[in-house]
Amino acid sequence: MATLIVFHEVEDGEHWAKAWQEGAGSRHELFAQIGVSARTFKDAENPDSVGLILEVPDMASFQTFMATDEVRQGMEEDRLKLDSMRMLGEFTP
Repeated sequence: MATLIVFHEVEDGEHWAKAWQEGAGSRHELFAQIGVSARTFKDAENPDSVGLILEVPDMASFQTFMATDEVRQGMEEDRLKLDSMRMLGEFTP
């Protein structure tokens, strides 16, 4: 299991947050298709700066999944600023 921290800017933090609300069609449901669980975060002083902690059971499947049209479309719908995305993977020194 890999733990990732992902952070990025979005055009509208409230719009992004609604896509992550639990329920049918949510981003939680989308990522659960490959067994990924997510915790969501917003910067209190800049609500358009958002992040996730992802628990990823299989990194190869995750990378393939992230390259799908479904995920790309979701990022567009969520108004993600792709050039701002950063991903950190946990490591053991």
